[in-house]
Amino acid sequence: MYEKEEQKLTDFKNRLEKIPLPLEAADGAILQGLERAKREKLKTRANRKRTLWSLAAAALIILTLVTSIRVSPAFANAVASIPGMERFVNLIQYDKGLEAVFENDYYQPIGESQTVGNATLTIDGVILDESGMNIFYTIESAVDMDDIIINPLDLENQQQIPPGGISWHQSDFEEGSPRIFKDVLSYKFLESIKFESLDFTLPMEFILNGESFNFSIPFTVPENVEPSITYDVQEQVEVEGQKFTVEEVIIHPLRVGIRVSFDPDNTKKILQFEDIRLEDEKGETWVTIMNGTSASGDIADGEIVYYLQSNYFEAPKELYLRINKMQAVDIEDSYFLVDTDKNLLLHSPKDGRLELIKANRTGIEMILRRDDAPDHTYSLDKNVTDADGEPLDLTSSGISSGYEGKQDISISFKDNGYANPVRVDLFAYPNYINGDVKIELKK
Repeated sequence: MYEKEEQKLTDFKNRLEKIPLPLEAADGAILQGLERAKREKLKTRANRKRTLWSLAAAALIILTLVTSIRVSPAFANAVASIPGMERFVNLIQYDKGLEAVFENDYYQPIGESQTVGNATLTIDGVILDESGMNIFYTIESAVDMDDIIINPLDLENQQQIPPGGISWHQSDFEEGSPRIFKDVLSYKFLESIKFESLDFTLPMEFILNGESFNFSIPFTVPENVEPSITYDVQEQVEVEGQKFTVEEVIIHPLRVGIRVSFDPDNTKKILQFEDIRLEDEKGETWVTIMNGTSASGDIADGEIVYYLQSNYFEAPKELYLRINKMQAVDIEDSYFLVDTDKNLLLHSPKDGRLELIKANRTGIEMILRRDDAPDHTYSLDKNVTDADGEPLDLTSSGISSGYEGKQDISISFKDNGYANPVRVDLFAYPNYINGDVKIELKK
């Protein structure tokens, strides 16, 4: 619906990014990218203060144009009809599946609150399906909140909830209101589940201005979930000699799950599916989730589930799974080793793009050199372990969005007496294989 307009804006944005920046502006962009990546991965801190740098005006124009394109009248009307939901529009409007949830009245208002000390937590509403639950919440304080640290705990129900993941957008304080904070918690279930009881409890801990607040709010979801749509695919494909099998595609209202297994004889490790999408007969596409969990599982276990925006409320005559560009590296290039005592890079991908800047017992700083401008900004690290295979306790991890053909990488961890060298398994790396996979799901 909006792909052509968005592509024009993306091309415009890319041209702007090629304009040389003053050194101070470049430094600001690097730092901003690092801090943003840390927030997106750790999801721990929000700050009211804004940082302005060169091209901010151009970026604002692009954002305004994209926003005006993406907010359809049906979506705007659906959100406007729900009291208080206007606060969350910016967290929804770039996910076509979530927009459709509101347009089709699948969002369920809750309105349960709890006050602890001078802070009140309100569950505004939820979206529940067999794959997970999105919880829209607001926290209000009697005093200005300079910062906030979020620590969500496992959702509770009388049934055992299959362990999965929790992500949150780390939104911001309401404009002009440093006492009101809003965000969305996304609980993803490892297995599909339909609850017998719709009574839940949300436990959460917030640290506001250094003070801890512990909440536990019981709430009831008014209606049960819509059934998921499952396509049993079981189709093996090959891209540049690397084989994988698309086992099934499950379409939920919140997300689409694509279960993929990998041939153990592959010579490369596939890291990221950079261009994976659903496509209907009109060319309309549903792509990777931008805000939230985009995959679960581990290639080391032979299987991963990738998540796309949902087309659940559409009724296409034809539906295809399309896969083109993938990140992949030789198996021996799928990690790097750093001796943090000796400040030495012992092993890295043989293309030589990774350069160690400095390392010590509490962190690693590197540069990734690249010829292309990144389409997606991924943190490089997946698993960080010591010489004994014990996981390190990470405190932060981030990567800059790119400048002058390079990206800055920062990985920080606690010194618990670990044994060197430190091994970092790659989550992403800018080395690609390309194919043209088209799997028919519905015709």
